Amino acid sequence: MDETRVLTLDPFTEGAEPASGLRVLDEVSARCEPSILSPENELARRCFTKETSVVLDPCFVPATPVDLPDLEKPGEAPLTVDTVALCFDDPARIEPTKVFVLEDNGAQPRQEAPFDPHWFLELEDGTRCTRVFGVQQVREDLPLTYGCDDGALYGGPDEEKQVWTIHHLPEDAETLEVAEIRTAWK
Repeated sequence: MDETRVLTLDPFTEGAEPASGLRVLDEVSARCEPSILSPENELARRCFTKETSVVLDPCFVPATPVDLPDLEKPGEAPLTVDTVALCFDDPARIEPTKVFVLEDNGAQPRQEAPFDPHWFLELEDGTRCTRVFGVQQVREDLPLTYGCDDGALYGGPDEEKQVWTIHHLPEDAETLEVAEIRTAWK
């Protein structure tokens, strides 16, 4: 591996349609605000669904405006939709949730994140990790920052070299080990 790739997820075509290969599994309506997991991406949102108490983050709105008719739901008054968003828990997952955005408070100016702005990391060995917040767990003086399909990551990425590294605690391991980061998504 020559260097860590840094990618920004853009799941829409120029016509604001879901990109080829994506298959929407679920549709909900929501109120959205700036993303916590992807704070530097101006198209990323954190959406609070109207139908459930689920929070979806990150969700992505298209760069170009979407002209949508009011959303008709049986037995309810029509809802005015501002735009649509596609929400992912893994950037490789081809089955996002489609959100009809009823209110979008996420188009505010973005500031540089005071923490690691990457919402998803893939390690060199293929381990996939999602950013976590609010977990007060510390290992070797490093805070828990990502939950992985195999363990967890502690601290932030070391971006000093072309191939970034981070402290990984594999499942069933006792001590942290340094792992290389293949890809980081903003």
